[in-house]
Amino acid sequence: MQSLIGLALVGRALAQIGSHQTLAGYRSASDVVPHSMIDLDMEEIVTAVGANDITEAIRIYTSGGNGLCSAADVADTTIVQCTATTDVKGNSVKGSGAIRTIKGFATSGEAKMTRWTTYPVYKAYYNDFNYADTFITNAATHTNANGDDDQFRQQMIKKGAAYMAVWMYVLHEFEDAIKDCTTGDITANDDSVHAWDEGWAFYAGSQVGTDGEDSGDLLYGLANSRCKNFGTCASGATGLANANSKALAAAIAGRDDITTAKCTGGVAQLKILTEQMTIPLVQGTLKYAWEADPAMTGSACAGQSGTFDASCSKAWAEGWTFAAAILPQINACSTAAAKTVKDNLDASLAAPMKDGLAAVKAAIEGCYPQMGITCPEVGEYQSSGVVFSGMAKCTDPVASSDSASAPALALGAAAAAAGALLL
Repeated sequence: MQSLIGLALVGRALAQIGSHQTLAGYRSASDVVPHSMIDLDMEEIVTAVGANDITEAIRIYTSGGNGLCSAADVADTTIVQCTATTDVKGNSVKGSGAIRTIKGFATSGEAKMTRWTTYPVYKAYYNDFNYADTFITNAATHTNANGDDDQFRQQMIKKGAAYMAVWMYVLHEFEDAIKDCTTGDITANDDSVHAWDEGWAFYAGSQVGTDGEDSGDLLYGLANSRCKNFGTCASGATGLANANSKALAAAIAGRDDITTAKCTGGVAQLKILTEQMTIPLVQGTLKYAWEADPAMTGSACAGQSGTFDASCSKAWAEGWTFAAAILPQINACSTAAAKTVKDNLDASLAAPMKDGLAAVKAAIEGCYPQMGITCPEVGEYQSSGVVFSGMAKCTDPVASSDSASAPALALGAAAAAAGALLL
């Protein structure tokens, strides 16, 4: 009888999946449409920096988008966030009426993430609980006497918001889901499932469609953009990013495990998600390291020295922001490798890429095993099937006999939390 009851509960839990919405192939078991709409803030930030309106970009980052409430909004009691025409209407609104913001993501680490796996690595490297917020807000007034300040500010704000602040908050939601999961009790995991769904909603956003045909402005969209540059889409330079396919499979498997109270399953999927979310950041760093190297013929900075034009400054700023998003992971692997990357791409330098592309590329690639990614997964920077000079993909090292027991970044705290539930 107990087994029949258990089967019935499993069936009921699984039946809940798909009762809400599908985002890029992921069917949520809870309502996360309002959460997914944080990408509309990101879209507005991109538009604002494109118009070089840095003040507006930071306002949206800080307070939320969608303008101010109208008199009609204030009169409409269903729009709970609008009590005056001076209120921000917001895109991603909580049930309480509070506005969800990307700055809120960037400043929640100390309160929410210190027990997780990945966030403490980033906090330790930057020695700053709010490292992403510091990066973004400082970018608004960044100056470099040898470059184009507008380009630095635009790229660092918009990429910092998406690939530093949102990136870490996605992992927070997945880790929170694992912590909240109650092993063996299918009826007790509504909050855990919701947190896992939120993780995917913040990863994909609201604009991707049910099948992911539209990439949107968040991490899902980044993976689809970089795969075209590195030949790591389903069909080389076309189709869905392999990183997105693997992330989707892991998100679905984690959802199903947590829905059916198999809490340790979420830990394995978190590791995969962290790795696949890291790949586009690595690709971005490598792409713009090449573009920012004056020694690379055809690059954005080719032949430049002393002062660097807008195109070069843009590539340099992009390279620095992508690098800032992975430097803590590289540093956890090798302080020397992290120093090499920083010393060549930091936006405060007098010139980019002083040691050349080969040194930066080697420093990053040497840390692939510890980051849990491979040379084929990253691919090689190319255009129309032709690989750029110096950008051929690396060869993975032969695994040592004890390498299988080496801890990966995305296991620690989450595994410990899930394991404790079994004791």
